[in-house]
Amino acid sequence: MRKRMMTLTLFICVSFALSGCGKASKQEIIESEYYQKLQDQNEKLSQDLKRSRAREDSLDKKIKEIHEYTGDQKLAAYKKEVAGSTISKTDFVRIQKGKAYQSFAVTNEPVCNFVKDIVQNSYRIIGLTVTDLREKYRGNIYSYALIDEDNSTYEFKVYGNSYIVFDQIPENVYCFNNASVIGDGLIDAVNVKHYPSYLERLADASLIITDQKLKFNETAVQVSELLRNAKADKKKHDTGKWTEYRFYTQGTLTSLSVSEEGTSFCITDKKGSQKFYTASEKSLSKIKKLLK
Repeated sequence: MRKRMMTLTLFICVSFALSGCGKASKQEIIESEYYQKLQDQNEKLSQDLKRSRAREDSLDKKIKEIHEYTGDQKLAAYKKEVAGSTISKTDFVRIQKGKAYQSFAVTNEPVCNFVKDIVQNSYRIIGLTVTDLREKYRGNIYSYALIDEDNSTYEFKVYGNSYIVFDQIPENVYCFNNASVIGDGLIDAVNVKHYPSYLERLADASLIITDQKLKFNETAVQVSELLRNAKADKKKHDTGKWTEYRFYTQGTLTSLSVSEEGTSFCITDKKGSQKFYTASEKSLSKIKKLLK
């Protein structure tokens, strides 16, 4: 590049000198042997520059391919390690403007197993870069960290609904459908939504969690419909032996406790306030089957 600039500068100086003295016309300068030599040198420098850029592009492509291949190898190792481990805890964090906004940690086995499935069943997406994801999903990013019984940690970020970038594999973009569902359910929403009744809040739940099972929004909608005709029960009950189902709606917990006998159930809001209702035996039987 430096040689090229020197050549061009020299050419300009010669042209200026000749035109200033009035000893040669523009056409004579162009046709001169010296000018032709300058043209040849410029052409050679231009070709050298093109070849240099082509080599750099080729090298960048090879480096990218190596990174992608190495990333897939790392993920394969992750999958093997996670498959043989017990995930004892999972941390979830909402990220906004590059900073942690809200966090939630669980030791619930069904939740930990679901996040374990994300690692084991994610697959690489071609044509998307981490830069693309950061620009498109600035306000919709979660960080998931799986911690096994030996304190080994597997961390990744979820962009939008499904796109995944592992912290130790920053070159590749992977995918797992509905990967954001855990963060959507457990972490407080940026803007808290108000519902006209507990039925609407239950229907909007992303997660239904028990100590044995994990259900999703489709089931929550079905449960809310089955409770649509429930009536208030003024009688107080001891819910200690009732089966509890925890509905998470954008960070808001609503508990549904169902009696093993009879037709009563209880709704407990996030503040711990309890309200009792009765529903048909048929409806409660269907709910138990859905949540089993």
